[in-house]
Amino acid sequence: MIYFDNAATGRFKPRSMYDVMLTCLHSAANPGRSGHPDSLKAAQYVYDARQYIKSSFGCRSGEAIFTSNCTEALNLAILGRLRMYKGQRVNVIFTSYEHNSVLRPLSALKGELDITLTEIMPREREIDARDIDAAVTPDTKLIITSHVSNVTGYSVDIEAVGAIARKHGVPYLVDCAQSAGHLRIDMDKAGVSLLASAGHKGLHGPQGSGFLLIAEGIDIMPIKYGGTGTDSLSLIQPKELPEAYESGTLDTPAIAGLHASCKWTDDNFITVNSRIRSYCSELNYALPRIKGVRMYSSPASNLVTFSIDSLTSVDVADMLSDADFAVRSGLHCAPLAHKYLGTQEDGLVRVSPGFNNSTAQVNALIRNIEKLAASVSR
Repeated sequence: MIYFDNAATGRFKPRSMYDVMLTCLHSAANPGRSGHPDSLKAAQYVYDARQYIKSSFGCRSGEAIFTSNCTEALNLAILGRLRMYKGQRVNVIFTSYEHNSVLRPLSALKGELDITLTEIMPREREIDARDIDAAVTPDTKLIITSHVSNVTGYSVDIEAVGAIARKHGVPYLVDCAQSAGHLRIDMDKAGVSLLASAGHKGLHGPQGSGFLLIAEGIDIMPIKYGGTGTDSLSLIQPKELPEAYESGTLDTPAIAGLHASCKWTDDNFITVNSRIRSYCSELNYALPRIKGVRMYSSPASNLVTFSIDSLTSVDVADMLSDADFAVRSGLHCAPLAHKYLGTQEDGLVRVSPGFNNSTAQVNALIRNIEKLAASVSR
């Protein structure tokens, strides 16, 4: 199987990730819960990973909270922040490109809070920060944007939106699931209050890893309660970070593996992304020249989305799977993006190359797409 589904989960993992995860599993211990050497060593793995991720993403004075994925990080940010405003009018600004990890927590709050949701539509497939500025009201309590759309690959100028958020005094949450590892991100410089990411996509980390970066001065309520290894006599959840949001045993192997993968990705950032973009450039050159193929993605992104006339995205993906190519079909958990594009009925095919793909594999994929398109145009 030739794997082109890296926007869902990155296939390539560095050797350093495997090595440290295996070491952690061989000497498994609960980080910070005991005073014996293995527990202290596990705590050191977590501490080192936390400091590295904060530094890598420009979170100089805030904190990193480890989660099981980006969905959990976004839920913590959205539910934890907005539940602070019970009894008040709450407005949230978001974009048509948001994932269900944003849309569903916001929808769930409709019966809990006096909340209104303002959707910012793209202009010619791009989000204009001026539209966000114009939408802010005195009730706006949170601005949310994905950094890079998982459907179109178009990116948001987070520095421009961050400046708007600062001007209005509104916290700004960014979903970096598709941008982390592919774009350099400086959270403090961009004016981002909350940054959520998965570890298993562009950062080349293990599944089951993710994080939420919280800027200094941004308060959120916990959404999970339990043991933290601190102040255990108290029945009240601690307020100190990171313990306030990390109840239960942390996944030390995944966290240590994420640290190793993040470091490898940072060290190889230019090589990795130059290779991926060269593959996308080949696809963006070839696919529009195939009769019946319609393109939907940004030429500058790390993913390519398209449709073939007379075929659903599931049909195309299934046919490509029969030819040993793994791609993603459907709505990509981003229904409003497909509604905006007019593709909500048949969805789109998404191709997302990775570091360990090759030009020969890309060319083979192009040839198979050509055959599919030709078979339905006869």
